Parts: sequence; C-alpha cells; structure tokens
Amino acid sequence: MIIANWKMNGSRESIDSWLRLASSDIEFNEDNLCIFCPPSCFLDYSSSLINEISSSIILGSQSINFSKDSALTGGINTEMLREFNTQYVLIGHSEQREYFNEDNDSLKLKLKSAIESDISPIFCVGEPNDIKLKGQTKDFLSNQLQILDKKYSSHLSIAYEPIWAIGTGDNADLHYIEDIHGFIKDYCDTELDFEEKVSV
Repeated sequence: MIIANWKMNGSRESIDSWLRLASSDIEFNEDNLCIFCPPSCFLDYSSSLINEISSSIILGSQSINFSKDSALTGGINTEMLREFNTQYVLIGHSEQREYFNEDNDSLKLKLKSAIESDISPIFCVGEPNDIKLKGQTKDFLSNQLQILDKKYSSHLSIAYEPIWAIGTGDNADLHYIEDIHGFIKDYCDTELDFEEKVSV
C-alpha cells in the first residue's frame, strides 16, 4: 500500500497534474493500492477528477471527526467523507496527536465512527526520539495499539512512522523497521487476539 499524504499542501493545479501522472505511470492493483490523502478542502475536487480520468487511485482523508451531530467548526464527519467516495482515513497521525491533543479515547471514537460508516482507517503509530533513545519504543507503541479491537481487524491498516524520522533526515534502517513491524503484528495477534492478519 502506498499512502500519499499531502498534509497542508497542494492546489487544484498540482493535484490535477499529480493524479494524471501517477495514474498513467504506475500500475496499481488489489495488492498494490495507492491512497491519495489531499487537504480536506480538495476532497471534492480530487474525487471528481479520479472519477473523470477513471483512475485506480483511491481517495483518503487526512482527518475525521467522530461526532455527526455536533456543531463543530472546521469538522468533517463520515457522511461528508462518504459523499466524496472517500474509502480510507488517517487516524492517529503524530501531528494530529500533538497539535490537536488527540488521546486514546478520542481516537477510539474516530476508529469506531469510520468503521461503522465503511471507511477503512489507516491507524498511525510511532515513537519520538527520546523514547527511542531510552529503549522504550515497544512500550510506547503498545500504549498506542491497546485501543484497537479485534472487530476492527478486517478493516484496519497500521502505518508505522517513527516521529524522530519525520523531516529530520534521520531514517530508520531496514532491520529496525522489520523488528518494529514484527512487534506490531505479534502484538495484534497475541494481545488483541485479532481474527484476521492486520496490514502493517
């Protein structure tokens, strides 16, 4: 799975150019999905363009709010996302956790809301540098993963992104990534008793 998270970047012109180029140059299939997550203000345009050019790229959202009825300024709910034919949503990204104070309780509600509306969550986990240096990465990730429920397993992907590697130029080596991926899969199988293998 390839996830193109554009964060707070882009324009109609750049989205048009990228979607057309990626759709024509890269072969995607069920085993090699490409999820495009533009800023919320471009979801409608992206959805229309994907349909217009018959692209196999799948639309994802960078955010979701769990309340459907709240008068939440700036919010976006599952009904809106479904109207744009949004099939995936990022939940728990480190920047959302930090800047919007997302905690395990609110993330659990977001997961539940997405899954009940047939939108597949991409649940983001990762550790900051101080945790890595203390050798506490797996304990830190366990705390993030504990909110998952086995009924989510057939709908869920987990994206591991070490916070210490975001924008720092310090990349995790292959051995480290494989070790953490193995830990996440084992945790889901043993501690959460997932009925199906989760995609990491």
